[in-house]
This record gives sequence, C-alpha cells and structure tokens, in this order.
Amino acid sequence: MPGGGLLTGFADEPRQGEDLHAWHVLRPLLDVGGYLPWSTGAMRPAALVLVCNEIVHRGRTRVVECGSGASTVVLARLLRERGAGSVAAVEHDGAWAALVGDLLRREALDGVARVVHAPLRGDPPWYASAALDALPPEIDLLVVDGPPAHLAGEEHRRVPALGFFEPRLVPGATVVLDDLHRPGEREVLARWEAETPWRFLVDEVAGVAVGARG
Repeated sequence: MPGGGLLTGFADEPRQGEDLHAWHVLRPLLDVGGYLPWSTGAMRPAALVLVCNEIVHRGRTRVVECGSGASTVVLARLLRERGAGSVAAVEHDGAWAALVGDLLRREALDGVARVVHAPLRGDPPWYASAALDALPPEIDLLVVDGPPAHLAGEEHRRVPALGFFEPRLVPGATVVLDDLHRPGEREVLARWEAETPWRFLVDEVAGVAVGARG
C-alpha cells in the first residue's frame, strides 16, 4: 500500500529507532504466518503499531484501509486473534489486490479481511464509487494510506477520503492519515482541518496524523 517505505538514511535515526522497536512489538503478528511482501510503499512499522493500538486499546472492529498490503494481513491477524472485527482494504491496482487477497486466503483470513478492487476514476483520480458500495456502512477506524500520492502532480489525491467516508464514520471513530513526512499529505491535512470539524494530532516519529471529530 502507498506509504512511508523502507528504513533509509542516517538523517532518519529517530524514525529508524522507533521502527526497530515497532518490529519487536509486531513480532507476535509477524511470526504466525508466512512471508509478507513489504514494498517501498508499505506503512512503516511504527505507524502500523499505532493502528494496532487503536484496535487493542479502543476496541476498533470495523476497519477500512485505503490501500492494501502487509498491513492488511497484520490487521487481519490481530482481529482474528481478538475474535471480533473485520478489515476491508480498498486497492486501485488489480494485480496487487489479487496478490493480497491470495495472502489472506492462504492463512484462512478471508473471513476476517477482504480486498476491494476499486480502479481510480475522474480528475483528480479517486476510487470508483461503484466498487466502494461494497464497503461496510459503518466504520470506526479509517486508515488513509492510498491512493498513491508520491509523484509530482499526485500530491492531493487523498483529499476526497474524509469527505467520502464521513457518512460512514460512527461517533467516536478515528481517522489515520499516513505519510505526514510528505508536503502533499501536510496540505491534505490542512484542508481537512480547515473544511471539516475533524481535528488531528501529528505523530512526527511515526509519520501519521490521528484525528477525531471536534
């Protein structure tokens, strides 16, 4: 899924240290299945721990991800371990959606998690609305790590996410926006706060913003 990428550069030592710690925290969820493909667009371990903590500490059971990948499998493992909840991941790339779906079926996680293939449509590109009709009507944790927004001209692709999902977000829901190290996501966050009642706290080390209404 589009995201923070692999650990690089001595200039990112605080982030590296947090990610190394996060690997240890995530270890119980990484050791229970087979190999997971971590791409350069994968959510960073520190950010994934934050999302897992939302599930454990706040009892989130209706999870939707924009973007799919290793995080989808890890979250599905956690929800199965807890015995309640489901995750639906929206994915624009058909081949990647099929790969992640195969990973879920390989571990019999397809009863807990599913990948919804939703090609990008329109200008600016956003997930095809007909495909998104298959998503749960109520969401208590939304993770915005897609569509891809790392190239020039794509920086604001994630702007529609909050407005689109707002009607499905239950009272007390949490929204997590990934990749806050990029100027584009900072601008997305500024627009959300200027145009909606949602307010966010930025975790600079994990590189995410965590928000709630009001």
